[in-house]
Amino acid sequence: MRGYAHRGFPPDRLSVARHPGSRRTSGGATTIAVNPSYVRIRVPKVEALRRFATWQGLGEVGPLAHATASQATELACDDLGQWKGQAVLVSEVADWSLFADLTGGLSAVTSASWLAFAGADDLVFAGYNDAIGYGAIVMISGGVVVQDILFDAPAPEPNACIDRRSGEHVPIGDWRGVARFVDEDELGFAENGELWIYKAIGEATAE
Repeated sequence: MRGYAHRGFPPDRLSVARHPGSRRTSGGATTIAVNPSYVRIRVPKVEALRRFATWQGLGEVGPLAHATASQATELACDDLGQWKGQAVLVSEVADWSLFADLTGGLSAVTSASWLAFAGADDLVFAGYNDAIGYGAIVMISGGVVVQDILFDAPAPEPNACIDRRSGEHVPIGDWRGVARFVDEDELGFAENGELWIYKAIGEATAE
Protein backbone atom coordinates (compact mmCIF):
# COMPACT_ATOMS: atom_id res chain seq x y z
CA MET A 1 0.00 0.00 0.00
CA ARG A 2 1.20 3.49 -0.82
CA GLY A 3 0.25 7.08 -0.11
CA TYR A 4 0.09 9.62 2.64
CA ALA A 5 -3.23 11.28 3.03
CA HIS A 6 -6.84 11.09 3.98
CA ARG A 7 -10.34 12.34 3.63
CA GLY A 8 -12.23 13.18 6.78
CA PHE A 9 -9.97 11.93 9.60
CA PRO A 10 -6.87 13.79 10.89
CA PRO A 11 -3.93 11.40 11.29
CA ASP A 12 -2.00 10.81 14.47
CA ARG A 13 1.18 12.73 13.68
CA LEU A 14 3.26 10.20 15.62
CA SER A 15 2.11 7.20 13.61
CA VAL A 16 3.74 7.97 10.27
CA ALA A 17 4.67 5.06 8.02
CA ARG A 18 4.90 4.24 4.33
CA HIS A 19 1.12 4.28 4.13
CA PRO A 20 -0.07 6.52 6.97
CA GLY A 21 -3.65 6.65 8.01
CA SER A 22 -5.62 7.84 10.99
CA ARG A 23 -6.31 6.15 14.28
CA ARG A 24 -9.84 5.27 15.35
CA THR A 25 -10.84 3.73 18.68
CA SER A 26 -13.83 1.44 19.06
CA GLY A 27 -14.62 -0.63 22.12
CA GLY A 28 -11.16 -0.05 23.52
CA ALA A 29 -9.42 -1.29 20.39
CA THR A 30 -7.44 1.03 18.14
CA THR A 31 -7.57 0.53 14.38
CA ILE A 32 -5.91 2.39 11.55
CA ALA A 33 -7.99 4.06 8.84
CA VAL A 34 -6.14 3.88 5.53
CA ASN A 35 -6.72 6.98 3.42
CA PRO A 36 -4.14 7.93 0.77
CA SER A 37 -4.72 10.37 -2.08
CA TYR A 38 -2.56 12.03 -4.70
CA VAL A 39 -2.53 13.74 -8.06
CA ARG A 40 0.13 13.21 -10.69
CA ILE A 41 0.60 15.24 -13.86
CA ARG A 42 2.91 14.47 -16.77
CA VAL A 43 4.99 17.65 -16.78
CA PRO A 44 8.38 18.52 -15.19
CA LYS A 45 8.22 19.37 -11.49
CA VAL A 46 9.15 23.03 -11.98
CA GLU A 47 6.23 23.49 -14.37
CA ALA A 48 3.90 21.45 -12.15
CA LEU A 49 4.71 23.62 -9.12
CA ARG A 50 4.19 26.83 -11.08
CA ARG A 51 0.91 25.58 -12.48
CA PHE A 52 -0.33 24.36 -9.09
CA ALA A 53 0.37 27.78 -7.56
CA THR A 54 -1.54 29.55 -10.34
CA TRP A 55 -4.42 27.06 -10.13
CA GLN A 56 -4.69 27.57 -6.37
CA GLY A 57 -4.56 31.35 -6.69
CA LEU A 58 -1.20 31.64 -4.94
CA GLY A 59 1.27 34.43 -5.61
CA GLU A 60 4.31 32.18 -5.68
CA VAL A 61 5.63 28.66 -5.22
CA GLY A 62 6.78 27.60 -1.77
CA PRO A 63 8.41 27.74 0.59
CA LEU A 64 9.46 24.15 -0.03
CA ALA A 65 11.26 21.89 2.43
CA HIS A 66 12.89 18.59 1.55
CA ALA A 67 11.30 15.64 3.36
CA THR A 68 11.10 11.90 3.14
CA ALA A 69 7.71 10.23 2.90
CA SER A 70 8.07 9.05 6.50
CA GLN A 71 8.87 12.59 7.73
CA ALA A 72 6.29 14.53 5.74
CA THR A 73 3.22 14.26 7.97
CA GLU A 74 5.10 15.09 11.17
CA LEU A 75 6.78 18.09 9.56
CA ALA A 76 3.37 19.32 8.39
CA CYS A 77 2.05 19.31 11.98
CA ASP A 78 2.77 21.60 14.91
CA ASP A 79 3.83 20.53 18.42
CA LEU A 80 0.20 19.84 19.34
CA GLY A 81 -0.27 17.49 16.40
CA GLN A 82 -2.42 19.94 14.44
CA TRP A 83 -1.91 20.63 10.76
CA LYS A 84 0.10 23.78 10.06
CA GLY A 85 -1.91 24.16 6.86
CA GLN A 86 -2.98 22.31 3.74
CA ALA A 87 0.05 20.35 2.61
CA VAL A 88 1.38 18.27 -0.26
CA LEU A 89 4.63 16.39 -0.77
CA VAL A 90 5.83 17.03 -4.33
CA SER A 91 8.07 14.52 -6.08
CA GLU A 92 9.18 13.41 -9.53
CA VAL A 93 8.35 9.83 -10.52
CA ALA A 94 9.50 8.85 -14.02
CA ASP A 95 8.15 11.62 -16.28
CA TRP A 96 5.38 12.58 -13.85
CA SER A 97 5.18 15.18 -11.09
CA LEU A 98 3.46 13.73 -8.04
CA PHE A 99 1.55 15.71 -5.39
CA ALA A 100 0.84 13.49 -2.37
CA ASP A 101 -2.11 15.13 -0.61
CA LEU A 102 -1.23 14.98 3.08
CA THR A 103 -4.26 16.85 4.44
CA GLY A 104 -7.06 15.76 2.13
CA GLY A 105 -7.62 19.24 0.71
CA LEU A 106 -7.75 17.98 -2.86
CA SER A 107 -10.40 15.31 -2.33
CA ALA A 108 -13.30 17.65 -3.18
CA VAL A 109 -11.82 18.99 -6.42
CA THR A 110 -14.12 18.36 -9.39
CA SER A 111 -13.09 16.83 -12.69
CA ALA A 112 -13.70 20.19 -14.38
CA SER A 113 -11.21 21.85 -12.06
CA TRP A 114 -8.67 19.06 -12.56
CA LEU A 115 -9.08 19.63 -16.29
CA ALA A 116 -8.27 23.31 -15.82
CA PHE A 117 -5.09 22.28 -13.94
CA ALA A 118 -4.10 19.63 -16.49
CA GLY A 119 -4.69 21.62 -19.66
CA ALA A 120 -3.55 19.40 -22.54
CA ASP A 121 -1.33 17.25 -20.29
CA ASP A 122 -2.06 13.84 -18.79
CA LEU A 123 -3.27 13.83 -15.17
CA VAL A 124 -4.45 11.25 -12.65
CA PHE A 125 -6.09 12.00 -9.31
CA ALA A 126 -6.86 9.03 -7.06
CA GLY A 127 -7.67 8.50 -3.42
CA TYR A 128 -9.71 6.44 -0.98
CA ASN A 129 -10.69 6.20 2.68
CA ASP A 130 -11.53 2.74 3.97
CA ALA A 131 -13.19 4.17 7.09
CA ILE A 132 -16.08 5.77 5.23
CA GLY A 133 -16.28 3.87 1.93
CA TYR A 134 -14.88 6.72 -0.17
CA GLY A 135 -12.96 6.31 -3.42
CA ALA A 136 -12.34 8.62 -6.37
CA ILE A 137 -10.40 8.58 -9.63
CA VAL A 138 -10.14 11.30 -12.26
CA MET A 139 -8.06 10.53 -15.33
CA ILE A 140 -7.38 13.13 -18.03
CA SER A 141 -5.62 12.62 -21.34
CA GLY A 142 -5.12 15.13 -24.12
CA GLY A 143 -7.50 17.64 -22.59
CA VAL A 144 -10.32 15.10 -22.18
CA VAL A 145 -11.69 13.56 -18.98
CA VAL A 146 -11.55 9.84 -19.77
CA GLN A 147 -12.37 8.57 -16.29
CA ASP A 148 -14.41 10.20 -13.52
CA ILE A 149 -15.29 7.84 -10.69
CA LEU A 150 -16.66 8.71 -7.26
CA PHE A 151 -17.91 6.41 -4.52
CA ASP A 152 -18.85 8.24 -1.33
CA ALA A 153 -21.11 6.25 0.97
CA PRO A 154 -22.05 9.11 3.36
CA ALA A 155 -22.85 11.59 0.57
CA PRO A 156 -26.52 12.20 -0.32
CA GLU A 157 -25.82 12.67 -4.03
CA PRO A 158 -25.48 9.65 -6.37
CA ASN A 159 -22.10 8.16 -7.06
CA ALA A 160 -20.48 8.84 -10.43
CA CYS A 161 -18.83 6.29 -12.67
CA ILE A 162 -17.73 7.53 -16.09
CA ASP A 163 -15.12 5.47 -17.94
CA ARG A 164 -14.23 6.41 -21.50
CA ARG A 165 -10.89 4.61 -21.64
CA SER A 166 -10.22 2.73 -24.85
CA GLY A 167 -9.62 -1.01 -24.91
CA GLU A 168 -10.58 -3.61 -22.34
CA HIS A 169 -10.40 -2.70 -18.66
CA VAL A 170 -11.62 -4.33 -15.48
CA PRO A 171 -14.57 -2.16 -14.36
CA ILE A 172 -14.31 -0.39 -11.01
CA GLY A 173 -17.55 -1.09 -9.17
CA ASP A 174 -16.94 0.32 -5.69
CA TRP A 175 -14.42 2.14 -3.51
CA ARG A 176 -12.44 -1.08 -3.06
CA GLY A 177 -11.70 -1.06 -6.78
CA VAL A 178 -10.33 2.46 -6.38
CA ALA A 179 -8.22 1.26 -3.45
CA ARG A 180 -6.74 -1.50 -5.61
CA PHE A 181 -5.86 1.05 -8.28
CA VAL A 182 -4.16 3.32 -5.72
CA ASP A 183 -2.28 0.53 -3.99
CA GLU A 184 -0.99 -0.90 -7.29
CA ASP A 185 -0.06 2.44 -8.90
CA GLU A 186 3.75 2.48 -8.99
CA LEU A 187 3.62 6.16 -10.02
CA GLY A 188 1.58 7.13 -6.96
CA PHE A 189 4.32 7.02 -4.34
CA ALA A 190 7.81 8.47 -3.87
CA GLU A 191 10.27 8.05 -1.00
CA ASN A 192 11.41 11.69 -1.11
CA GLY A 193 10.00 15.05 -2.12
CA GLU A 194 9.45 18.71 -1.29
CA LEU A 195 6.94 19.51 1.45
CA TRP A 196 4.73 22.45 0.55
CA ILE A 197 2.28 23.89 3.08
CA TYR A 198 0.39 25.94 0.55
CA LYS A 199 -2.74 27.26 2.30
CA ALA A 200 -4.28 27.65 5.73
CA ILE A 201 -6.62 24.91 6.90
CA GLY A 202 -10.16 25.91 6.01
CA GLU A 203 -9.07 28.23 3.20
CA ALA A 204 -10.81 27.28 -0.03
CA THR A 205 -8.89 25.22 -2.56
CA ALA A 206 -9.58 25.13 -6.27
CA GLU A 207 -12.82 23.23 -6.91
